[in-house]
Amino acid sequence: MSDDPYAVPPVTAPADAVHAAPGAGVEPPAALPGEVTAPAPVDGEELPASHPSSSFVALRRWVLDSAAQLRTLRGDLREQIAAASSSAVGPLGDVPEKVVLVASELATNALAHGRPPTQVRLAQDGTTFLLEVSDAAVDRHPFVAGSRAPGDGGFGLQIARRLSLDVGWYADSGGKHVWATFCPSEPGGV
Repeated sequence: MSDDPYAVPPVTAPADAVHAAPGAGVEPPAALPGEVTAPAPVDGEELPASHPSSSFVALRRWVLDSAAQLRTLRGDLREQIAAASSSAVGPLGDVPEKVVLVASELATNALAHGRPPTQVRLAQDGTTFLLEVSDAAVDRHPFVAGSRAPGDGGFGLQIARRLSLDVGWYADSGGKHVWATFCPSEPGGV
C-alpha cells in the first residue's frame, strides 16, 4: 500500500490467465482490465462565503491592470492608512504592514487567476480596516491551499487568515469579492 495519492493499485492477472514461457513473445490478454483512475488528491479547502459588516466607510479604491501596479498600490495603502489614522483612533501598530502584505497577496491572486477588472478597496470602521479585492471571475471560488512545498504557491489566503481578524468572500453582480479585516492587537493600540 502506498501513501502516494496518485498511485494506481496493482492489477493482478486472473487465475485462468496464460503465462508466457521465459524468452517467448508476450501476447496481450484477450480482454484488458477496466480503466483504473486514481482520485485526485484534495489538498486544501474552499474559503467559506460571508459578507463583511456593513458599518465600514469607504476610503479609497484602486483598479489594477497588471502586477507592475502592485508597488504603487502598496505605497498608496500605507499613505491612506496613515492619513485615516488619527489621535482619536490611536496607534495602529503593525496594521499597515499586515494590510499591505495581504493586499499584495490577494491582488496577485486576482490578477493571476481572476478576470479583469481587479479592484482593491480600503474601508474603515473606527480602528478596524476592511480590505476587499475583487475580480469578475465569479465562477472561481477562493481556495485555501493545504500543505504544499515551499515555492509551489497558493499561500495567499493562508497568509490572509493568519494576519487578519477575519477573511471571507462573496459574489454579486459586481464580481467576486475576497475581504479581510484588520485592527490593532489591543483596543486603542498595541
